[in-house]
Amino acid sequence: MAAAPGTWHLPDGRWGRFLRSLLDGRLAYFSLFVIVHAVLAFTTPGLIWLEVVELVLICAPQGVLALHRTISTTGLTISSAALVTAAALGITSLHPDSSAIGYQAWQLGAITISLLGFALIRRYLAAWISLAAIAGIAVGWSVSTGQGLWPGVALVDRHVGTLLVGTVFAWTLARSTATYTAYQALERRTRAEERAASARADARRAAAEAVLEQAGPMLQAIAEGHPLTDADRQELLVIEGALRDQIRAPNLADQPLQVAIAHARRRGVNVLLLDEVDGPADPRMHEQAAAWLAERVDASRGERFVGRVRSTAGGLMVTAVAGSVSDSISIPNGGDVLTVRTMHSTLKADT
Repeated sequence: MAAAPGTWHLPDGRWGRFLRSLLDGRLAYFSLFVIVHAVLAFTTPGLIWLEVVELVLICAPQGVLALHRTISTTGLTISSAALVTAAALGITSLHPDSSAIGYQAWQLGAITISLLGFALIRRYLAAWISLAAIAGIAVGWSVSTGQGLWPGVALVDRHVGTLLVGTVFAWTLARSTATYTAYQALERRTRAEERAASARADARRAAAEAVLEQAGPMLQAIAEGHPLTDADRQELLVIEGALRDQIRAPNLADQPLQVAIAHARRRGVNVLLLDEVDGPADPRMHEQAAAWLAERVDASRGERFVGRVRSTAGGLMVTAVAGSVSDSISIPNGGDVLTVRTMHSTLKADT
């Protein structure tokens, strides 16, 4: 879709995604993550090439989480394996003396941040399975180096607490977001219903005012005490019927149909118009219904005519009953064809 004149939009493609990431802070966060852990990796004792491998294994999943905020199941599996591998490389390269470890275990803190990212995208199970695997590696390393069980536990216990707090926070945040989203949807639906009801009320009010404006001269004559002729009384019945039509079927207030109904009432036909459509419908469908009913009203010569419009699964059903004859048509949703199905039956009069 073309941009409106005077507006500026980010470009599409990889460059556009890069700019969006930079503007909303994701790229800045990821850059800070890489810089901080690169400093930790290169300022602690150890093999440089091994620190580089660990840094890549840790930063790759964090980059996916920070820049895309989502991850596929396959990507999640690969990311978890990369983090566990980085933890294994880092733990097994530690000095056996746990008191001299210090920042040499920087990998575990960095990995925990990524596991918190898993929790924030509601991948709780993957986060905890990864941390359990890392804990097993830490305990296995401490036991195999003759330090016993607790040095390995001490390596990961703080990270367990961090992930636990983060998981509770992520779950609470997800629940709050879902509640807020549902509330927003309900509020939008309520506002839409209120606007629709207000529009219908305004339409009925305008239609009633139009009819009353037509009846104004007649009402003025009655107020002034002028005698009414039979033609005046007949015209009052026509106006009264038009007012009822505007209230019962405002969507059928089409000029040709109104004129046809007025002529029929002047001929002595008792016309009843009903609009039983559920919710808003395409105005063109109502126009088609009104045009078809106008033809039936013009052709009616009996004492009573009933026109009815109601909703169906596929559109509108329009029925015209004139004396003992009943005709119906179906108007499809969004269709250009007026009559899809026509039914005609002759009803036996009561004897």
